[in-house]
Amino acid sequence: MHLTSMDIYFEITNKDILVDLLLEEGYDDFYFFPCKRYSAGAFLISAEEQVSARRDFGLFRLFLHETEAIVLSAAIKKELKDKTIKIFLNELKEL
Repeated sequence: MHLTSMDIYFEITNKDILVDLLLEEGYDDFYFFPCKRYSAGAFLISAEEQVSARRDFGLFRLFLHETEAIVLSAAIKKELKDKTIKIFLNELKEL
């Protein structure tokens, strides 16, 4: 099995929901990074977002095996099915 980096990009308003889900699923070692999503005006909701062309997002990064990542991503997508969320896996090699 390969170790992967799992990056979960999400609207910042969903941070607490994701933290609770990760902890419930037994993941207690992960990283959080605040970030911005830049996009076309159609994807931006508030007047402030439309002026700045950015929206507040967050990024959680976990390091786990690929099979675990697939199961976890399914649970996240089920929990946040109507929310903007992107999940990426990157293969890693520990030095």
